[in-house]
Amino acid sequence: MKRQTRLILAVLLLLPEVVLVQAQDRDFTLPRWGVKTNLLYDATATINLGVEVRTGQHTSIDLSGNYNNWEFKNDRKWKHYLVQPEFRYWLNETFDGHFFGAHALWALYNVGNLPKPPFSEYMKTHRFEGWLGGIGASYGYRYNFDHRWAVEGTIGLGYVYKHYDVFNCGKCGELLATESKNYFGPTKVGISLIFGFGGKSAEPAPVYLTPPPPPAVQTPPPYEPVLRAGYVIPDAEQVKVRSQSGSAYLEFVVDRSEIVPGFRNNASELQKIYSTVQLVHDNPDMTITSISIEGYASPEGSYDYNLALSERRSTALRNHVRSVSNGGLAAASITSRGEGEDWATLDSLVSASRLFDKNAVLSIIRSRIDPDLREARLKQLGDGSTYRQIFAEFYPQLRRSDYRVGYTVTPFTVEKGKDVLRTRPGDLSLNEMFLIASTYSEGSAEFNEVFETAANVFPASDVANLNAAANALNRRDAASAARYLGRVKQQGETYWNDMGLLAWLQGDKQRASECFARGGALGAANAAELLKHMQSLTDR
Repeated sequence: MKRQTRLILAVLLLLPEVVLVQAQDRDFTLPRWGVKTNLLYDATATINLGVEVRTGQHTSIDLSGNYNNWEFKNDRKWKHYLVQPEFRYWLNETFDGHFFGAHALWALYNVGNLPKPPFSEYMKTHRFEGWLGGIGASYGYRYNFDHRWAVEGTIGLGYVYKHYDVFNCGKCGELLATESKNYFGPTKVGISLIFGFGGKSAEPAPVYLTPPPPPAVQTPPPYEPVLRAGYVIPDAEQVKVRSQSGSAYLEFVVDRSEIVPGFRNNASELQKIYSTVQLVHDNPDMTITSISIEGYASPEGSYDYNLALSERRSTALRNHVRSVSNGGLAAASITSRGEGEDWATLDSLVSASRLFDKNAVLSIIRSRIDPDLREARLKQLGDGSTYRQIFAEFYPQLRRSDYRVGYTVTPFTVEKGKDVLRTRPGDLSLNEMFLIASTYSEGSAEFNEVFETAANVFPASDVANLNAAANALNRRDAASAARYLGRVKQQGETYWNDMGLLAWLQGDKQRASECFARGGALGAANAAELLKHMQSLTDR
């Protein structure tokens, strides 16, 4: 019996390879009932027939019976009568896909001289005659080929009670024993071919002929207006006046004003001034016209004393610059002035700091009282630690000399101006930049770069901003155009024309029309284009 069990288990392991588990897309209706035969029983010469009836959307009743009354060579037999009813629940729809079942079984049997293998020696040399009954649970899957034919695979496990007599093999073998056994294991297995009744193949879907649509009315697209932003030709600069500036933090002996180049960090601070002057002096396109020096002091000590001290020190720096130039600045005007205590810069430094008493300090700095009294009140804050921090961190930054080197720049040809544009664009005039842009194709990267550079170098110039805005508008960059137009102070005809074009890009046609009306001749031309566009929309 153990070998019989192993054989059944082997069949069960092979069953998933046989069952088709893919989802079905049906074009037919499933049957209401069907008859079936188990191909595995057929292979053992066992007559079998099953009937299954639909009882609900997900339920069915299956009843199968087996009959084998044959004797084979050498008195080998597998005689039995088997009845097996089963209730089934279908996961998808009755007679389609996966199902689970609960079954019962009852049989009479007379078997003997079974072959070895797969059966045991004991089952080969003995005959067993008796009955059995049991119950079990099953799982299966059904695949439908059409509305009639289908194949089904199923396996079941459960409990069986067996009562039988044991004989020696032969027709009249001696009764050896009467036994009863409880069995747990496979209780059914099947691969069944099914023929159904009551199903239908799908009827072909009706074909409806759709009449051809009426010919489409060809509506002309709306007129696309040709709108132009206006450029302003900048006036030529008769004399290009430019300047370079910086700050030098020179250190002096206490209460003295003499320039000592070797004192502390003075050499590097003086070099900043020398380098600025030399850069301009050595450029053949530039001529130094003036050098101005403004000296500042920190607030420690009296206001009047610090004012005089800043004056003496700025004068000393002026004389030093003149002396080291060896006459190279003879044509330049070198001036100096002492500005005294720099409370404005102290305000900025404290505002940007995380000073503990910052609000109190700023209140004193911004008061309109005498400067010496301000300093006294700063010293009185807290325990004096605030003033000591101000003295150590901020006062050194107030003691400085601001210098400015003024110079003129010669006019440039267009070709040389292109080189200057890449290195020192501030030495070009707006007119020179405009002439350079005119040599490039409108809308090219080089063309756009010139106007962007002009607006960045001369951010306060209305002309530079108007031209940069016009360039942005012509390439439909509304965001950049709005930024540049926002800088314009004098709002003339060119400004209003460009504002109209900006409103058009932003989708405000009414605003565009109002602005064009104030945009002079170019605005009038754009207004006419906008009117054509509006009329084309009305005619559609």
